[in-house]
Amino acid sequence: MRSNPSQNGESLFPPEDMINASELREFLFCERAWFLSRQGFRVTKQAEAQRSAGIVFHEARAGAASRGRSRWIFWLAVLLAGAGLAILLFQLWQGSR
Repeated sequence: MRSNPSQNGESLFPPEDMINASELREFLFCERAWFLSRQGFRVTKQAEAQRSAGIVFHEARAGAASRGRSRWIFWLAVLLAGAGLAILLFQLWQGSR
């Protein structure tokens, strides 16, 4: 009968093939950057600055988009309230005839 390597305290993978949570986050962000990092390439200061600027840009765009969405909700609520008021006034007008 074969023994399971994980039961014997042995690793199923060699340490160089294992990744940690930080590497997984980097892989999910950009597979190419993760691969190049594993090959020994390092991020330059210029590339890091561009990445930071891109993150700031996208966060600003996301904020603007969420503010725009709430404006639509406000106007939809105003429209529905106006329609409800118009229906109520119409019913009162019909009842007084």
